[in-house]
Amino acid sequence: MATLGIGRAWVARIGDDGKVITGVNGINGDASDTSGVFMIDQSSSMGIASANMTNLQGALSDIYGSNKLVYKSAAKGNAQTVLTVNHVPAEVKQRMLGAAPDSRGGFTINGKANSNNRIALLVESADAFDDQEAVYFGFFQGIVTEASENVATNDASEKRTQDVLTFGHLERGDDGFGKRYFSWLPNFDKQKMFNDIFPSATGTAVSAPSTPAPTSSSN
Repeated sequence: MATLGIGRAWVARIGDDGKVITGVNGINGDASDTSGVFMIDQSSSMGIASANMTNLQGALSDIYGSNKLVYKSAAKGNAQTVLTVNHVPAEVKQRMLGAAPDSRGGFTINGKANSNNRIALLVESADAFDDQEAVYFGFFQGIVTEASENVATNDASEKRTQDVLTFGHLERGDDGFGKRYFSWLPNFDKQKMFNDIFPSATGTAVSAPSTPAPTSSSN
């Protein structure tokens, strides 16, 4: 099926136990944060430009026998999402990247992605011919990278950049990389969807995650 636009997305840090990390070590860096989920939308991040999901399936290889093409061998894709956002809050973005803070307002650039900093992602779009019907793409965990940044001088026009973050998705046991959800299906349950993508560290439901103001707490 086709989709229409992109509304918002949610991200969270995932711990070694497979559950969302909350509090000061969570994506919001706030001791009072009990959801551990940050919502990327017009209010928090000036909106999302795009979410480009690729390699959701691998390539097919031809298998021949008895002079005929008899089978297609299916390789596993290396699923990834490139999320382009107008303005992710600086500290939230650094937590998504797993960058180490120096307690003086700086975050280390060491040339390597933080492979131990896993981020879950849920993206909301809509049915192409009914924008009241939501479509979701959820990914259980992945490593976020930002390989380059480019700043340029303003001239007759402003040279504004966007946050372009690449999620290299990881599989979760036998569950695969993630799931697609269609809100109009009779068995769709938004609460269960959030619980699946963002397993709560305390078992608390997070059907509508709040977005605490980012703080200066360390990662």
